[in-house]
Amino acid sequence: MLEVWSDNIKRVGITNYLVVALDDSTAEHCKSRGVPVYRRDPADAISKTVGKQGDNHAVSGLKFHLLREFLQLGYSVLLSDVDIVYLQNPFNFLYRDCDVESMTDGHSNMTAYGYDDVFDDAPMGWSRYAHTMRIWVFNSGFFYIRPTIPSIELLDRVVDRLSKEVAWDQAVFNELLFFPSHPGYEGLHASKRAMDYYLFLNSKVLFTKFRHEPEMLRHKPVIVHINYHPDKLPRMKAVVEYYVHGKKEALKPFPDGSDW
Repeated sequence: MLEVWSDNIKRVGITNYLVVALDDSTAEHCKSRGVPVYRRDPADAISKTVGKQGDNHAVSGLKFHLLREFLQLGYSVLLSDVDIVYLQNPFNFLYRDCDVESMTDGHSNMTAYGYDDVFDDAPMGWSRYAHTMRIWVFNSGFFYIRPTIPSIELLDRVVDRLSKEVAWDQAVFNELLFFPSHPGYEGLHASKRAMDYYLFLNSKVLFTKFRHEPEMLRHKPVIVHINYHPDKLPRMKAVVEYYVHGKKEALKPFPDGSDW
């Protein structure tokens, strides 16, 4: 996946990118292909912890810790997982008006940007309908974060939570961004923006919606993130074949979802 990811970053003209390698083999692979790489010192205390634990939770915690180091130096960072195909330069589509600007796991205007979800509690009679707010989560595999105090506090809290509990980093990331202050808890004051889900496309939208609507297949997204499907590499290659090489049948062999 790393090759597809980096090849398409080069193709769309992104020059300010960097791979953070957690092992020597990845670092050497990047160097052999001319991909800028930063190999974290394996003797570093945090790197040692990740090496000992070796699980996704530890790696996720390190990801947010590394982000903090860049923000402390005054850099804004567009974090990217490697299961992403770049079709246009995303820096041309950022608003840069919030602490965190993230792609969404939503698949419609309602799910991506939020909606009033009414809960029916019939025994309450006159007040049976309770209004609640729902929004699909921000994706912690692709977001732009600015070097602000609220952003750094967000990263600190994510790292702290992940070091103390077995949790999914994306769930923790969203809870900290969205949960308000309440008794016993002081919430964050980070501003946030959901990216346009037609431009920063998740694979659910592509495979369940776009490819079945001819007018949408003519639309060119900025990125496609294969986050909803486990067969990532073949779908990434199919996205390249369709959008880059113009092979109109490239997306058809895949099911909308995946076998459970």
